[in-house]
Amino acid sequence: MKTSNSQILDSFMDCLLTERHASLATRDVYRREIACFFSYLETNNLDYETIDSNQIRQYLISNAQDRNLSAVTNSRVITALRLFFGFVNRQHIRDDDPTELIKDVRHPKHLPETEDYDKIEAFLSAIDTADPLGVRDMAIFELIYSCGLRVSECCGLKISDYYRNEARITVTGKGDKQRMLPVGDIAAQRLNDYIDGARNDLLGKKKSKAVFVSIQGKPITRQEVWNRLKIYSEISGVNLHVHTLRHSFASQLLRNGADLRSVQELLGHSDIRTTEIYTHVNTDDLLEAFRKHHPNP
Repeated sequence: MKTSNSQILDSFMDCLLTERHASLATRDVYRREIACFFSYLETNNLDYETIDSNQIRQYLISNAQDRNLSAVTNSRVITALRLFFGFVNRQHIRDDDPTELIKDVRHPKHLPETEDYDKIEAFLSAIDTADPLGVRDMAIFELIYSCGLRVSECCGLKISDYYRNEARITVTGKGDKQRMLPVGDIAAQRLNDYIDGARNDLLGKKKSKAVFVSIQGKPITRQEVWNRLKIYSEISGVNLHVHTLRHSFASQLLRNGADLRSVQELLGHSDIRTTEIYTHVNTDDLLEAFRKHHPNP
């Protein structure tokens, strides 16, 4: 009896969790992409058990046009399909893998967005710490900048992850991999101020294992962090994204002489080639400074 689309999709999600230790956010992305693929199959009277490479290419073209996808997003769609058909193959539903002949989408490498110290200071100065939300937000953005955290890592921090006496935190990154990070003096002070005061004000009578909580006393979400950052960006006039703080952390470490392997470990990159892109950022900074002070005649 043929396994239904919904059943195979659920089994695929279970596989991503148990075998690849994919995060919830990653699983959600792949679920959406495969569900979109299934919708196309149903509309065009196709089946994942018999679809061939040429038909998948047609899907990729149609999907990219209908959704106006960038090369980066289209590459993610291909990755989702490869993982799915690899799973289907291992389940002996198919003997072949129709994605083997699908080539990767070539897309230009975008250098990480970074900002200099003065602009980040201007951004942080826009946060009003006279109320509990401001105290919380200051601790969040100082911590992300001080430790080079992903926003999901910051939102996922638990009280038990913070070792106050040692000024260190345990962070759970992609693939549930953990790493221990030092917290800078300023960030540690901001974090202590928040935990000792504002956090209790936000929680009221509620209890939570999360370090950062919302005004409703629930663990803060990534969307809430992004929304708060947008407010302070508008106030300060400094156009930042949350990941800009992480990128700036890495770029400044390398600029000040940190070795690439150490920065890789601090950022939680599994592949050092991901970290190497920050060296290109610093090279571009040097070239820009050179051209500024040594203009062409």
